Amino acid sequence: MMELLLDYSTDMSARNASRRLNRFRRENEGISAQTYRNTVERTGALIEAEIEKKCNEILDENGFAVNGDIGENTVPDELRDTPETSKYLSVEAIGTAMAELNIKKAYVSDYESPESSINISIDDVGVKRQTETRPRGEVEQPKRVNNSVIHVENNDGKYILNSSSVFGVLRLLFGFLLRGGLLKKQLVFFTDGARDIHSEIPRMFAFANYKIILDWYHLKKKCKEQLSMALSGAKIRNEFLEELLPCLWFGNIDEAIKLLRNINPKKVRNPDEIDKLVGYFERCRAVIAGLTRNRIMPSGVSLACRSRIYSGTSNSGEKANDLIVSSRQKNNGMSWSDKGSRTFASVSAAVYNGELHNWIHYKSLDFRLSMPVAG
Repeated sequence: MMELLLDYSTDMSARNASRRLNRFRRENEGISAQTYRNTVERTGALIEAEIEKKCNEILDENGFAVNGDIGENTVPDELRDTPETSKYLSVEAIGTAMAELNIKKAYVSDYESPESSINISIDDVGVKRQTETRPRGEVEQPKRVNNSVIHVENNDGKYILNSSSVFGVLRLLFGFLLRGGLLKKQLVFFTDGARDIHSEIPRMFAFANYKIILDWYHLKKKCKEQLSMALSGAKIRNEFLEELLPCLWFGNIDEAIKLLRNINPKKVRNPDEIDKLVGYFERCRAVIAGLTRNRIMPSGVSLACRSRIYSGTSNSGEKANDLIVSSRQKNNGMSWSDKGSRTFASVSAAVYNGELHNWIHYKSLDFRLSMPVAG
């Protein structure tokens, strides 16, 4: 009963889920939609508490202050020794791939091997906030409830982490990597251009061998959205994108900016939006340039390289958002409280991570990479 109740919460409204459960139980008046919702929220809160407990335990075991900050100055010396991160693909493998794909220049250190790397996709997703009664004069609340989601993957499996903030989810990631002995591997972060993400990763993982890559999905999306506001019509935008995107794909930021600055003024509706896109390219120059160092490699060469093969495919972080937040919480007419959104997402993550059986029967979570049972 509890397994079905939680599983239904990932993609079904409380009303429909409670109706289906009551039909299975052959009860005309069984569990109500409100009771169903309260049960999921309560379970999600307990799952959150267990994950926090696991994270705190591993941080404490490794010499971190459980309630303190995690940064460069708090990392024990033994964690700075990262011999595994020196493992890259062989010169022969890269040479073969370059010949097949007509790549003129590449470096061994630009291509991580799947055995010694961890792919980490991080993204934020917001859902409509539930209207709440508050005292007159209180500061107006944000219109959206935020969830930060991380998808972790390597050859051993996958795992999804979620929190209400970027710092919160990166802290869970830190504990998760420590628990699995994964901090000595190369960490490959796929992100959008959000400033808080790009500032927190270097601050928290400065001691590790990591790279940040602006994933192609978000880069294309940003260009399309910004140019839609900047240029006069979809036809002009699409024609310009055909010139702009190849520059970005090969990391030629200077040429991309030159194209933007030289657009025919008659085609520009809002010059300020052009300036904003130029500023975005300048700010993300290093992580956009990272794309050109991780060109397409043949199948079987590298998980991290394969994850950015097709420009039209959304990245793992976006998919994780859809699995545990968007598909359930972004339906028409839905609005959420902070607690409700976060706890429902936590239950969905537990289902995706294959942790439901452990939780229901043992009130425990493995908090390790595993092959997902859903999604």
